[in-house]
This record gives sequence, structure tokens and C-alpha cells, in this order.
Amino acid sequence: MHERRPPAWARELPRVDRLSADTSAAIRWVEHCSRSFDVESGRTSQCLSLYRSFLRRPGRKLMLIASECPACPGCQYDDVAVVRDTLEEIVGMLPLPARTELRRLLTGLDAEFRSRTLHDPDPSRWVDWSGNPYRWWHRRLYEGV
Repeated sequence: MHERRPPAWARELPRVDRLSADTSAAIRWVEHCSRSFDVESGRTSQCLSLYRSFLRRPGRKLMLIASECPACPGCQYDDVAVVRDTLEEIVGMLPLPARTELRRLLTGLDAEFRSRTLHDPDPSRWVDWSGNPYRWWHRRLYEGV
């Protein structure tokens, strides 16, 4: 987590999604300082855009779509659950005020995600190969499964 105040250049960049200038600057600073491949410059904006695009798809109920190449750094984001993983990773790196604001934004998007996707009833798909439980957004039904 980055507690240091973002530098001036981070405040001069465009805002992220519908977030305040302070939160946007904190996100830009986290993206800049992160050693994680998933959190590179602009990743938060990209992920929020992908999450919203998924939720704008037509139909009352939506099915997740697995990436055809989940090991590919770009293709992995075809799976909205991976997008949501990245957003959660970013939330965990932010200072408290920015984390709270981004979490509030995600809470609204998550509520729509929960209401428009179906829970996967098969508990064997709720855990990874080592038995660790997946987060709730991975426990939704995928197309073709």
C-alpha cells in the first residue's frame, strides 16, 4: 500500500473513470510504483471500462466468457473475473481515502454484476487446484460450462 502523497505529475493526468482528482492521482501513483505486471499505467481505467462494457451487454442475464488464452497478458482480460481480480488488487494497494472511494464505485458495479449473472451451483468449481476458494466473482456461470 502506498501512503506517500502522489507527486504533482500524477495530479495532472486525466481522472480515472468517475473518481475524484485525489483518488485518480493515488491510482496513477500506485500504477507507476507497482512492480506487478497487472498494475501498469492506465490499467485501472482499462479495467473499469472493461467491467462497465461487460455490464452494458444486452440481455437480462449475462454469462462470463473465459479467455481463450488466459496466460497471454492481454487476452486474460477477456475474462471479466480477471478484470475484477485486477481491480481488487489495485484497491488493496491504495491509501485508505482512495481505497474507500474506489471500493464505493466497485460496490455499485458489483451489485449489478451479481444481479445480472448466475451463481455457479457446482462447488467443485469454487476452488482452485490447491483447494483455495475463488472470490465470489469467479463463482458465476461461464458460457459453455
